[in-house]
This record gives sequence, structure tokens and C-alpha cells, in this order.
Amino acid sequence: MYSLFLDDMDIFTIVTNIQKRNELAEQKIVMTDKATEQRNTLKKLRKTYYLEHYARSKKFFKQADEDIFVVIPKKKPVE
Repeated sequence: MYSLFLDDMDIFTIVTNIQKRNELAEQKIVMTDKATEQRNTLKKLRKTYYLEHYARSKKFFKQADEDIFVVIPKKKPVE
């Protein structure tokens, strides 16, 4: 004979909480990696050379006598 008792901590709640915990652990790893990358970028931005390089490549800043053209490849039609 089997008995099943349901209350606030049933097996379904426990499994759901474990899945959420695992997802949050994965998110923590991703966020930690991003934070480390941002810290490294900030350290590099203290140097004038890298600051200009970053502004030109990532933010498309330009000097007064320059023009910037951004080439976007044409997407192939889906067959």
C-alpha cells in the first residue's frame, strides 16, 4: 500500500527549484565571464592608443577628415 502526502515541498516543487538553481548557476557563469571581459576592456581603455582603437572599431567614431562606410552583406533568399 502506498501513501502520498502533498504539501508545500512536494517532489514537483523540488524538481522545479533544482532546475531553476541550475539555470541560475549557468547564468552566473556567463555573467562572471562578461564582467571579467568588461574589466579587462576598462583596464585597456586607460591607454590612449587602445581608447582610439576601441572608439573607431566598436563605436564607429571618426576623425574630422574621414568618412566611414559600413558594408552590410546582402542576405541570400531562403529557398
